[in-house]
Amino acid sequence: MPRPSLDALARALAAGQPRREIVRRVAALAATALVAGRPARASAGQSQAAASVQLASVPCLCSGSRCQRCLIGLTGGGVVQTATGEAQLVLFASRLEVDSGDPAAGFVRWVVQGEEASGLTLESVGAIAYGPVEGDEQAREVRGTMQRNGEGEYPFVLRAVDLGTAATGQDTASILVGNRMAEGGDFGYEGGGTLVGGDLQLLDSVAPIAAP
Repeated sequence: MPRPSLDALARALAAGQPRREIVRRVAALAATALVAGRPARASAGQSQAAASVQLASVPCLCSGSRCQRCLIGLTGGGVVQTATGEAQLVLFASRLEVDSGDPAAGFVRWVVQGEEASGLTLESVGAIAYGPVEGDEQAREVRGTMQRNGEGEYPFVLRAVDLGTAATGQDTASILVGNRMAEGGDFGYEGGGTLVGGDLQLLDSVAPIAAP
């Protein structure tokens, strides 16, 4: 996804635009970027169809026999109040169809704005893993690899909690990035807190895509 789109979404999240509209924008832009970007990474022997991303979906918001389709995943972001200042988060993660070779698709962008590490931009690259957190139905984890200010590759795990529409301003997100604990490691960052501006949304309860 082009950086201007991410920046625009982050501003919209922080400004508190309507929850449902933001969810639709993030999911639509993310799905478009993932589908458009995947074939470019295919090997010379792969067809464009074989390299396309197939995001999994489930029936939702049914009225009688008519249902919409909801992605299986998590999206949103905004301003996270950490112990050392504010961080800007943009997040999209969705499961892929069962016959896909990847467990999930998406991206994470975490920009540190606090005094301790101002100017630090962490962005995911490559494949991700996405799944529930045992013992917490509202929490999800995203794992993968990130670049620091456009360089290097560092493992990360992000945990996000969506407390629902009735709990505005109470969603939380935390992230751990780096290889500092490993032999020869040179970078580590940890931060997290409450989203004081913005929102997180589990996608199986909204309808960001149209029914076929």
